[in-house]
Amino acid sequence: MAFMDKLGQLANKVGDVAGDTFDYGKAKGKILLERGKIKDGKEAIGSYVYETLRTGRDLDMDRIRAFCAEIDEHQAQIDRLEAEAKQSGKDISSAFEKSDVVMEGKVGADLTVETPETEDKE
Repeated sequence: MAFMDKLGQLANKVGDVAGDTFDYGKAKGKILLERGKIKDGKEAIGSYVYETLRTGRDLDMDRIRAFCAEIDEHQAQIDRLEAEAKQSGKDISSAFEKSDVVMEGKVGADLTVETPETEDKE
């Protein structure tokens, strides 16, 4: 997480130097930063669900919704940056390889957890 904060600070410094014009490198750096924050949010959800189920407690859906809202904010920032790039005549989305995409296709995965009660019923 500290690395991502440093990357964000670097992107901001680059932005200060570049001025108000669209900066492809700055936008790409910010998108990478936002993708890292999305990954962190998804990992936090997974850790929360795992620990909650492991200890036999009930999931707090408000907490999960808060994680999801945070992820949505980061995705919205990515969308804004990509739209800004497109307006300036640059397609920044093609600058990212498939390997740069954070957990693409993993949203909504089946999180069914087998417990001793569900195993006995089969």
